[in-house]
Amino acid sequence: MDLDERINLVKSEPTSEVVTVDELRNLFETKSRPKHYIGFEISGMPHIGHVLLAGKKINDLEKAGVDTQIYLADWHTVANNKLGGDWERIIEASKFYRKLFGIACPRSKVVLGSDLYHDNDDFWKLVIQMARKTTMARATRTLIIQGRSEKDTLHVSQYLYPIMQAADIIALNADIPHAGMDQRRVHMLAKELFKELKLREIVPVHHHLLPSLHEPPKTADGADKEEIVAAMKMSKSKPGWSISVLATEAEVKAAMQAAWCPPGVTFENPVLALCRYILLPSLGSLKVERGIKYGGDVEYSSFSALESEYAAGKLHPADLKSAASSSLNLLLDPIRKAIGSEKERITELFAQK
Repeated sequence: MDLDERINLVKSEPTSEVVTVDELRNLFETKSRPKHYIGFEISGMPHIGHVLLAGKKINDLEKAGVDTQIYLADWHTVANNKLGGDWERIIEASKFYRKLFGIACPRSKVVLGSDLYHDNDDFWKLVIQMARKTTMARATRTLIIQGRSEKDTLHVSQYLYPIMQAADIIALNADIPHAGMDQRRVHMLAKELFKELKLREIVPVHHHLLPSLHEPPKTADGADKEEIVAAMKMSKSKPGWSISVLATEAEVKAAMQAAWCPPGVTFENPVLALCRYILLPSLGSLKVERGIKYGGDVEYSSFSALESEYAAGKLHPADLKSAASSSLNLLLDPIRKAIGSEKERITELFAQK
């Protein structure tokens, strides 16, 4: 694979941005196999955006000649007060995450935060060093990653969260920190701090976030791009906003049927977003099966064609939802089979208060 092909693979859907493409080109020219990392807080049942969308981009990076790492951030889970801050529960949940990403991204290395931090004085020295360079105002600007807007509800541990996340990049020796667009601010802080401290150059890659299945929420006047993205994203903590990776075929179908998908509306349509960022990139096409009187079967191999026909009213929402359900179930089936009888125990683990 030549250099341009590698870059195009990194830039392909569901990538939203590379910071910057010129720096990515230089990285590929100077390092044969750069290192990547993406971190996941162990905070609940993963949804399709975590595994299928992020997993697709992780696998793209691996194909482009990048050593990929999936970081299970157990310390971050405690810092953000998720899963009750219960270490035993978090470690048990991390085993499920490890298995899940082993299925979705079999060539990636999986690293647990506890293992990375164990007897690692350099990590905590770096956290303090970077914290000394970061004002409260600067740290607060990154806290959109917590999904919060009310500063009064934040704990001190949550202000440490982005500093720890930046230090993770150094501890993992990563050249390409990767995350959803909601974590862009943390990567920009890390990029600035590394330059100030003369550490390493990094090339952040950010993928698109799947929107909630609900109608897009209204955002406050003056909200910036990252705040709007965070307000609209699929969330596992809000009932009905997402689809679990362990959802049954019937549950996927029900979620699709209930999804916001007005006729002819393409802007922020969650069903179309699912097609654009997961189904078409992963499967190559979307097949719509329908009776002759409704136009007969049709297959879309590009999102532009699908979007155009939906906008023109040539594709009914019910047919789009049915096709999306079938394709999504096709992608989820290997995960369901691999988890098998463990599903009940895993579901109970995340359901605990």
